[in-house]
Amino acid sequence: MPNKVVSLEDRLPKLKEQRRKRANRRLIILLFFFFLFVCGFIYIQSPFSRVGELTIDGNYFASKEKIIKASKLTDKSIVLNLKKSSLENRILQVPEVKKVKIDMEFPNHVIIKVEEYRQIGFLYNEGQAKPLLENGHVTRITSDMTTQPGPVLKNFDKNKPLQMTIKELKTMPDEIRQLISEIIYSPKNTDPYSIIAFMNDGNEVHATLRTFAEKMNYYPDIVKQLQPEEKGIIDLEVGAFFKSYQSIKETEESGEENEN
Repeated sequence: MPNKVVSLEDRLPKLKEQRRKRANRRLIILLFFFFLFVCGFIYIQSPFSRVGELTIDGNYFASKEKIIKASKLTDKSIVLNLKKSSLENRILQVPEVKKVKIDMEFPNHVIIKVEEYRQIGFLYNEGQAKPLLENGHVTRITSDMTTQPGPVLKNFDKNKPLQMTIKELKTMPDEIRQLISEIIYSPKNTDPYSIIAFMNDGNEVHATLRTFAEKMNYYPDIVKQLQPEEKGIIDLEVGAFFKSYQSIKETEESGEENEN
């Protein structure tokens, strides 16, 4: 069977239709990009392109103003120009902030969620007890001692003993740490890291910062062996032994009588 010959006149309509379709596609693409350009231009010029609502969540010790200042965000900041990593790194410079996460909601709502360092006690200085955080930072905010339990640290004017105490308190279980009312730095010639801890139950613990957290784990078991009304000094510096306040008083009175 002979091959069918297609004339040029028959092919021209099909070529024209293909060219028309290609031209229409190019026009649609150009119009689409032009539309995006116009929308982008309008958005950039509108208030919606700038930070509008700003929410700070999870902060207690660091004020909202302090976090916003560190973030360098203003009502002139362009939302599309914000880099979450850079923003998070700036906020992490706030000493109370341990972790931070940035979320954004359309069109211009920025949400800053922070996790702060936990409080492990209070540092007493110049007649005031200020919250002491686990990273060693002392906050200016006042904290209620009844809602934020933890020992009050006194006489800690040296950096190394203070840092050692913070480390020991961080290592210590919460239930043990909350038994302590005060920790007084009381160095000796034989031990520059000697401390005295006053307990909420009325006892007194003499210890060294070198083994404070480790030895305090035994405190509940030691107290269970004592009479409930019996209070005194529990020495944990070397080994562990107890001496009641009553026996100490009797010894002192006996010494005074012998002197007389």
